[in-house]
Amino acid sequence: MKQAKEEAYRKGFYEGKMLVGVAAGQAVEKAKPVVKQHLLEAGLAVPYYEPEKEVISRTGDRCIVAACYQWFLKYGEEEWKEFVREHLSSDNFNAYGAKTQHEFDLIIDWLAAWGCTRTQGLGTQLPWDEQYVIESLSDSTVYMAYYAVHHLLAADMEGASVGPLGVKAEEMTDGCWDFIFRKGAYPEDCAVSLENLNKMRHEFEYWYPMDLRCSGKDLIRNHLTMCLYNHAAVWADQNMMPRSFFCNGYVMLNGKKMSKSTGNFMTIQDCIKEYGADATRLTMADAGDSLDDANFDSFFANAALLKLYTLEKWIQDQIKLAIPEGSVDFKVAKEAADLWDTIFENALNHSIVMSTQYYEEMKYKQALKFAFFEINSIKEDYLIAKSGKSNPYTLMRYLQTQLVLLNPVVPHFAQYCWNHYVYPVLSKSSNFGQECKENLCEQAWPVPSAAVDQVAIDRLGYLKDTKSALRVGFEQAKSGGKKKGKGGKQKKGAAKPDDAPKQVDHCVVFIANEYPEFQKRCLQILQGFEFDENHKIQGDYVSAIRAAFDKKEGGLAMKFVAFQLNIAEVSGKEAALRLESTFDEQECIEQNRAFLFENMAGIADVRVVLNTSFEAKQYDGAQAQREAAAPGKPAVYFHAADQVFLTEEQVAA
Repeated sequence: MKQAKEEAYRKGFYEGKMLVGVAAGQAVEKAKPVVKQHLLEAGLAVPYYEPEKEVISRTGDRCIVAACYQWFLKYGEEEWKEFVREHLSSDNFNAYGAKTQHEFDLIIDWLAAWGCTRTQGLGTQLPWDEQYVIESLSDSTVYMAYYAVHHLLAADMEGASVGPLGVKAEEMTDGCWDFIFRKGAYPEDCAVSLENLNKMRHEFEYWYPMDLRCSGKDLIRNHLTMCLYNHAAVWADQNMMPRSFFCNGYVMLNGKKMSKSTGNFMTIQDCIKEYGADATRLTMADAGDSLDDANFDSFFANAALLKLYTLEKWIQDQIKLAIPEGSVDFKVAKEAADLWDTIFENALNHSIVMSTQYYEEMKYKQALKFAFFEINSIKEDYLIAKSGKSNPYTLMRYLQTQLVLLNPVVPHFAQYCWNHYVYPVLSKSSNFGQECKENLCEQAWPVPSAAVDQVAIDRLGYLKDTKSALRVGFEQAKSGGKKKGKGGKQKKGAAKPDDAPKQVDHCVVFIANEYPEFQKRCLQILQGFEFDENHKIQGDYVSAIRAAFDKKEGGLAMKFVAFQLNIAEVSGKEAALRLESTFDEQECIEQNRAFLFENMAGIADVRVVLNTSFEAKQYDGAQAQREAAAPGKPAVYFHAADQVFLTEEQVAA
């Protein structure tokens, strides 16, 4: 109801027109001040102020309205507002998210006359009425400009000592600031030399306009929008407006609001003492990046410590194994590259592209996914496929890439591993093909060695998922298909612990060229919907699915849709909704049998069978697996040598 009321009011205010009265024919938005003035002049109304809702101070006290003399800034002034609106909608402004952009678009129409002063507390005195100080939200909206020259004017952060130019605070007149910030003329009788003012102007123009401001979501509706307005007022130049604002929500601890009274509370210092700087930074990067509240997860922080320790040990061991002499001619290693080196190189290229994109978009959780978690997992698959022996070039290419990509998040860990393990090898070796700096911060950002082969990415994901399915299927087949209950307890009728494992030595992998007809219809319907930046579907897809099927099919369809939408949230819309595989699945399985069936030495025979073929239908007891196969999602069936095969007549029946 609240949402409907707000939407109705918004439409009426911005799209409605007055039918009668002094403002007849005008838009409601423009008519409101006209009608207000008419009522005041006719003696039919008096000014009256009240808050929109109950106001609670930061100390928890209930506030009351008081009639006070006040100075206002008229932010809603039409020409001023349109200048800011033009900037918000231009390519020169980035809000790093549709939701944040929408908030700015809304507030630009809402923010109007704002009381900008107060009579007590700390603050800058109002120049023309010094009994007042500027209230905190209105103050400090262009201080970033001062940051550009502070190091020239002061010897420390506090400004207590004169800086390298020898300029005193009282010598910096309004004319000096106009010269620096607004290309003004050199002031008459100026105590600061032209040379020094030019140095400050150069610094300011080098750094400005401001590229990025990070702040909380609660300041969009005041301080940040005022920052845009005041930049417009001071410079009146679109080229000097702030380029981007990144806004975040509040921080929760272990899924709950932080509160000292409940004990659910940690400071940054507490986190560093508990987990160390880099594990804390890693946890924060994974906590979330949107306007929704981020969650600092202590379980993740502990796991991050272990992951970093494990990765360091892995780096140390693999370099010793692959490059025992401490240096190598990478030309030989490059020439010895095989299929899995090519697969890993392509995965690295994909990681570089996606990590770079998400870093630029300020989406650190997603950047971490590609720069750390996924590439860490792929390196293990690579090692298995290579029987534990890395190609020296592929290994060092991976380490160089990952440490540079991780450096913004875990700089201490990355620099330590670089100095102790990676750089010593690269600095002594030849033909690596890239210049290496001792300081990781000076190392060039990785670039893909070739365009990303999306089909190769699909094949790798397919192999990982298929291998997982094979392992699960093999274990279930050995136990007769029986599962343990929750907590590891034996289910009724399940194989007892002392039962001998069932002997299975044959495997059938069912593949599919297309989905069953009802699933295909589901995917085609979902393809017509938009997905947001987090890969979540938008719109009433449930009604669309239900309208396409009868009641019996509708239940199956909704289960299938829910499953595919979960895949979309992890892998994206395209991967979840494609109707066919992008590569030859049978060939992919045949070429990678050693990788897929690792540690399954007892399997004597493997067959890859199309699920709709006559051969597939001959396997008695495999109907569920055969029907479960879908494009890009094979199903596995393990059996013993005494497997029963159905005759042609039995299949037809």
